[in-house]
Amino acid sequence: MTGILLPCRRCGRQVFSSEVSEGLCLDCRVDEAVAELRTEHARLSRKRERYRAKAANAGSVDRQIGRLEERMATRIVALVSDEKTASAQLQRTLEKARESRFDLRSLR
Repeated sequence: MTGILLPCRRCGRQVFSSEVSEGLCLDCRVDEAVAELRTEHARLSRKRERYRAKAANAGSVDRQIGRLEERMATRIVALVSDEKTASAQLQRTLEKARESRFDLRSLR
């Protein structure tokens, strides 16, 4: 691929001009599009862990998480035209969401 390299306004990474929209690279656009869903995913994951720790039925929470992941996939597909790239973006996004449930939240 040849073209002009532009820095992403958010992460500063150099990407081809064809991949930049509104000054943001694809990763940053996807990250912004699913930010609130990723936060909700972390909240539901912690809730599921609490339910499982108490030996309660977490089936409804699992279904909520499944629907949330479907909404994430829909938003990513709307941003990414290539199916293979969309699949990779979804995997990265879900990985980030699953890792974020272990982050310590600020007490403020």
